[in-house]
Amino acid sequence: MLESAQIIAVGDEVLAGETVNTNGAWMAQFLMTFGIRPSLQYIVPDSLDAIEAAVRRGLVEADLVITIGGLGPTADDRTVEACGRALCRPLTVDEVLLERIRSRHSHTAGWEASARRQARVLEGALLWPNPRGQAPGQAVAEGSGWVILLPGPPREMQAIAETHMGPWLRERSGGTIHRDAYTVFDLGESAVATHLGPLLSGHHPKTGIYAQPGRVDVRIDTDDSAMGRVLRERSRAWVMTQIPAPVYELAGQSREAYLIEWLAEHAMTIAAMESLTGGEILASLISIPGASRAVVGGVVAYTDAVKAQFGVSQAILSNQGAVSAACAEAMAIAIRERLGVDVGISSTGYAGPDGGDEENPVGTFYVAAAGPHGTVVRRRHTPLDRQAVRRVAAHTALSAVWELLKLPTLWQSPRDSQD
Repeated sequence: MLESAQIIAVGDEVLAGETVNTNGAWMAQFLMTFGIRPSLQYIVPDSLDAIEAAVRRGLVEADLVITIGGLGPTADDRTVEACGRALCRPLTVDEVLLERIRSRHSHTAGWEASARRQARVLEGALLWPNPRGQAPGQAVAEGSGWVILLPGPPREMQAIAETHMGPWLRERSGGTIHRDAYTVFDLGESAVATHLGPLLSGHHPKTGIYAQPGRVDVRIDTDDSAMGRVLRERSRAWVMTQIPAPVYELAGQSREAYLIEWLAEHAMTIAAMESLTGGEILASLISIPGASRAVVGGVVAYTDAVKAQFGVSQAILSNQGAVSAACAEAMAIAIRERLGVDVGISSTGYAGPDGGDEENPVGTFYVAAAGPHGTVVRRRHTPLDRQAVRRVAAHTALSAVWELLKLPTLWQSPRDSQD
């Protein structure tokens, strides 16, 4: 049974950062769906010695070693040869593959040598045809483990994995890994970790916390065994009862996508008047396909003059100031009325590095959401850099919309449930 894997990305361009290793991330997630946990990932150069050493080490430490890249026709494509050395297996030219390569290309000077090079396979390897290219996938048994060779172009690698490697893995793995994904927007990473306590102290279930600007993502992995199902329910109950903030579970959707879908289904529209965020709230909504079903438009009201032009009273600007709860609320109401939408959103604050005062230091912002039955206003202070403050403010504005519309979260705090 295959339980662990190491992934080896091959290529000088990947090691140098010229090509981002998206293959490694994709393959890791792919393996997890079969209950196979990646224990290590390497990036190695186009070097026979480096590739051979990585494969040898992987066979000692994991059940499955996967190389990605280095299967092309040029002299620096050395993965097949390196794996042959690591496994003490000779290389052979697969005549069927060679004819396939020949049929796809016109003959030019030196072409035959390149074709024969790409048609080399490990003796005894299981070959998986490449529906989007030439180099096949190869799988070779070595002791109780396996080595799999896949091409580097992502569309080719993914096609082979999904078409051939997936069914092969399903027969040899221990089952499916269930991943429950939660997002918390109103607590920091340390606070979330404190409240998750026991879930982080062991390996079962496997729990991870990942801090992002303005939010914390929580991932909990369990297998499909009877005990795994029990742990999954216990973990979910713990998250529901122990984290003192709204927890979002959106089945893989972003909040923006969920919000657009919900507004469209309820024939509602939304617009924004933004100061601090400078259009970031609206941009996050418009990035969703089909956003025009709900998003009407907005305005960046960066100066007091523009705020006043779009409906914020001079009295509020003079007495409470542009960075205040009153101004944020007035902005949300004003854009809602001016554009005739169901929901108006606003943001105002001090992103820094300059500005701020004793009451509202740099990093302080206010956001608001206004709807047919009232408004929600939030104040936050976050000691981050300018761009991070703006991102956090945009996230918080969506939280205000969530609260205003009473959209579902996994858990509702007393504050959120109050009318």
